Amino acid sequence: MTRAALTSVLFASIAAIGFACNGAPPAEAPSPPPAPTPNPNPDPGEVVFPPFDPVEARLHRLTVRQYGNTVRDLLGDVTVPEDIEVDTPLHGFTTVGASNLTIGPRAAEQYEAAARELAAQVFTAERREAFVGCAPTGADDPCVATFLDRFGQRAFRRPLTEEQRARWLGVVADVTTRLNDVWVALEMTTAGLLMSPHFLFRTDIGVEEGDRRRYDAYEMASRLSYFLWASTPDDALLAAAADGTLDTTAGLEREARRLLADPRARSALLAFFSEHLKLERLDTIDKDPALFPQMSPTLGESMRQELLLMIDDIVFERDADLRAIFDTDTTFVNAELARLYQIPASFEGDEFVRVQFPANAPRAGILTSGAFLALNAHATITSPTLRGRFVRQSLLCQDIPAPPPSVNTTIPAQDPNVGPETLRQRLERLHLAEPTCAACHNRMDPIGFALESFDAVGAYRTTDNGLPVDTRGSLDGLPFRTAKDLAQLLGERREVAACVAQMAYRYASGHLETRGEAGMLYELANAFEAADFSFTELVVEIVKSDGFRYAGGQE
Repeated sequence: MTRAALTSVLFASIAAIGFACNGAPPAEAPSPPPAPTPNPNPDPGEVVFPPFDPVEARLHRLTVRQYGNTVRDLLGDVTVPEDIEVDTPLHGFTTVGASNLTIGPRAAEQYEAAARELAAQVFTAERREAFVGCAPTGADDPCVATFLDRFGQRAFRRPLTEEQRARWLGVVADVTTRLNDVWVALEMTTAGLLMSPHFLFRTDIGVEEGDRRRYDAYEMASRLSYFLWASTPDDALLAAAADGTLDTTAGLEREARRLLADPRARSALLAFFSEHLKLERLDTIDKDPALFPQMSPTLGESMRQELLLMIDDIVFERDADLRAIFDTDTTFVNAELARLYQIPASFEGDEFVRVQFPANAPRAGILTSGAFLALNAHATITSPTLRGRFVRQSLLCQDIPAPPPSVNTTIPAQDPNVGPETLRQRLERLHLAEPTCAACHNRMDPIGFALESFDAVGAYRTTDNGLPVDTRGSLDGLPFRTAKDLAQLLGERREVAACVAQMAYRYASGHLETRGEAGMLYELANAFEAADFSFTELVVEIVKSDGFRYAGGQE
């Protein structure tokens, strides 16, 4: 049999074994956590929730980000193939989508091709000996088993079982016998490990503990590393799993803080903020260039970087109160953002520079950032509705139902018989004065009115359609006059901090939170507040939480 034919047989066999039975069925979307349940005879201030009831254990397919980070950490300097099935976010996050979706035939082919390509990169004549750690003379060379034990543990994120070890050693022996080349055998075995479901999926199964299941130490190592690094556990974390460190709350916290101190944590946790704030939509931002000459092919990416640098500064550089994202007067701009914000700048190009807005500036925090304003606007006009809806749904975690199918949500063109109007005046007439629309729009539009002093691309303005902009509005009955007033109100709302805790837990756990987790989420929000709203401390509390450590029992 030729090498090419043998390769096809081997990988067809691996694919048949690997992908036929692996993939979690889509889980039924549970209802969101309920409001606290009143106790018939409560103590003053007591809040009562349903008993803690963790979700069932599930598989988590590696996201595209996790896959790329993992193969680089396993293989070193490699070029990660780009032809990998894209992620499908669910409930706002790719991590949730990854725990609900399996691998179809087309994706299996893509992973097989990627595994072959990656293995070929590290088994060149120049690299293979350093990668394997020795120069084996044959399949029975002791260093083959040593390599398989080491690489297999890193790839599968736990030691190989005796059955797995025997199987893969058998592959090495079989291919070596057929092709008389142990290096080819090791290359094919490495590729096989990289397309195994034990590599492509994180298998959170747990061990029985009463009426629930506790994730074992190796599962916790993966849960930690993929939450905090978006990558595979390192040797130290696997050692902590082996010696029982991760079976204790103190051990979990110690390892979580070690991972947080690594630069990889910044990238992984900033990805949470990027997904939560929907920054991926900046890739396809669409504005009318005739109306907004500031638009450029790079402006969307500049806006994204500004917001991520602002969050990085607050969360990691200063470990400050996360609520500062609403009223910080510090941001980071390059030349084109400086022009958009009308900041006098003596620099050019793509370099980002830290700047501080004066006290009388109209901008502060994320609500007045170009990213937020441009994403929540139309191609030609602003949208108080979109901006207000984002605040409700993404910052307050409040539900806004979709409009009835029969309702036309397109804003009609300016009526020449009415005379010049600002967009606010049109919406007050079309949305807030119409009873069928007002029920929902009263919860969104008055919030978005605060941001009408910024156009659809995020530039500051004082007029709309030739008329003065009116930015007065209210948030649940609390009035404000400007965008900065709204930001201050949001920063003071406990629901905002609780929403961050809820979304971070959803991202970390890979599932939509359930009624049985409502009490735990309430405790997380309290811990977040007690830690002066430090996001890194919230991350540690999530890692220690029962929801992160336990799964529901099997019926």
